[in-house]
Amino acid sequence: MPTLILARLLTVVALAGVFLVDSGQRANAAWAPGPQRYGVGKQGEVPVTMSDGTVLRADVYYPTDETGAPAPGRFPVVLSQTPYGALAEAAPGLSDPDAGALTLIGGGDTYLVRRGYVNVVADVRGTGGSQGTWDFLGPREAEDGAALVRWAAGLPMSNGVVGLTGSSYMAINQFFTLAALGPDSPVRALFPVMPSLDPFRDMVFPGGTFGLGSNAVYLGLTALMHLVNAGTAGNPDLAQVLVDRVAGLLSFHAKVILNGATDGDLAYDGPFWQARSTRAVLPDVVRTGVPIQLVGGWDDVFARGQLHLYSDLQSLAAGGRTGEPMRPDRPADPRYRLLMGQWHHVTVGAGVDLDALRLQWFDHWLKGIDTGISGPPMRLAEIGGDRWVGATHFPFPQAHPTPLHLREAGGLTRERAPVHRADLLVHSPLGVPCNRGLDQSTAGGLIVALRALGLPEPCAGNDNLSQLPPLATTYTTAPFTEPTVLAGPIAATVHATSTRPDTQLTVTVSDIAPNGASTPLTSGSLAGTHRAVDPTRSWLAPDGNYLLPFHPYTREAATPVPVGALVRHDIEIAPTFARLEPGHRLRITVSTTDTPRLLPLPKPLLNQLGGLYGIHHGPTVPSLIEIPLAPASAFSG
Repeated sequence: MPTLILARLLTVVALAGVFLVDSGQRANAAWAPGPQRYGVGKQGEVPVTMSDGTVLRADVYYPTDETGAPAPGRFPVVLSQTPYGALAEAAPGLSDPDAGALTLIGGGDTYLVRRGYVNVVADVRGTGGSQGTWDFLGPREAEDGAALVRWAAGLPMSNGVVGLTGSSYMAINQFFTLAALGPDSPVRALFPVMPSLDPFRDMVFPGGTFGLGSNAVYLGLTALMHLVNAGTAGNPDLAQVLVDRVAGLLSFHAKVILNGATDGDLAYDGPFWQARSTRAVLPDVVRTGVPIQLVGGWDDVFARGQLHLYSDLQSLAAGGRTGEPMRPDRPADPRYRLLMGQWHHVTVGAGVDLDALRLQWFDHWLKGIDTGISGPPMRLAEIGGDRWVGATHFPFPQAHPTPLHLREAGGLTRERAPVHRADLLVHSPLGVPCNRGLDQSTAGGLIVALRALGLPEPCAGNDNLSQLPPLATTYTTAPFTEPTVLAGPIAATVHATSTRPDTQLTVTVSDIAPNGASTPLTSGSLAGTHRAVDPTRSWLAPDGNYLLPFHPYTREAATPVPVGALVRHDIEIAPTFARLEPGHRLRITVSTTDTPRLLPLPKPLLNQLGGLYGIHHGPTVPSLIEIPLAPASAFSG
């Protein structure tokens, strides 16, 4: 029953409001999403044997004619690889049969099938109906993905051309599959929705602190799915299936929790996480030359990495490397595109016809139809505005990095504070959850559930309650006099003293309306022991301040915070693209908590409890935020 309820909720979310609003990427006037021409047939639980003898299971959806027989001809294949077997099975029967958005959670993409595609939905090893032991984004899974592509390309109704599609986990594994295949594979295009660049930094340990909210949701969901699916694993030996499922839970769920909680290697960015970072395989991905349409969300749990994923693809295509900013003198490659909306993880596509965009992409690259894909490769929804804007480069050349200094009496100005002072901050591991992290870490599901039940949303997007001293201290600009856009990566430099050998600092950027309402725009956190910065992998603003500090988060780089000493914390803040209207102000909140997004594990928590912080600013101690600003007119819709 919990699975069915969750499936209903996610299905409603995925389908809600995804139609009839233009995202700014316009198709050729001669192309439009055609009507459905075919029916949908299904072969369920088709066995596919891997090189080690493990049998994976896949559902194959194919076009049918008016009699229900397979339609004549051969068709391109779109493939999704899901770890959510039971959820994927429960969802399709609960909605309109032409609802292609079901691919966001792993069901059959009947929208594409009815328009001339074969759709394969495969359960990854150790999940759903597939045998074996699940290993979260592990190397064996990438090999399986490559084998599934080659198998799908050889299906009787396939024309040998394959596209990869899917959301979240199903977006991330597209990159590993393509990298494992190499150049000249059957794959001709990718359509990853809500992908992650780096699971360690994006979700599991953002800022070096355990991502409580999102980890609890994800670990709980996948554990439930694995156990529920055990009885349908395509293996008559149920005992062996249960052993495999438990082994899968021990290999990831228990390992992350127990190893991390005991200060094991998984609490640091070491080989395990680096091997599961999309960034690690991007050079191989770009070498294939396969076009990629990314879809991301400003309120997604993976939002931090999605613009960097786009810039990495572009930098590599231009002869650069991962992790470096795009150079304005190098043109953007039109094969790599990003649509970034005001979406949470489960509300992706709201207000946009995402089905039509996916069809446009695959018709162009898999069928060779001129669908008129054109315009800037980035289309961005402006937070706080009502327009989509186009862009080519990240960071945005139109925006000027501007240092705003923490000042006396809670001021925030372009001038340094004339007198040195320190503002008191009291550490607390828990705080008022009226913040952006509440919605992000629950993937937007809490908002959707409350709306579905007709209940009011907590805080209603207003984070004033989380700004109260002594658990937080705030700094606010004068009102803006013209429409202004915050565009791009942001970093805060905070000089602080502490009475404990570790610190936890969170910096939130908020829009303050003339009536005092405070709307959070973006945030970032840093554990003091992880304050080391690798300057060779960091981005600098023209004034020499960090625009994007890169923290190694390794055991070797971790060092205690000297008690009582003035210590510099360079805090990465997730990129944003937000509009400030005249009369609005910008507020920076420095706090010690980000409930429920973060919760320190036992060792750092013990070293932080009871801490009293001094947030220092003055002529020789420039605590500041480096934030790119541009007139709103610098970006066109």
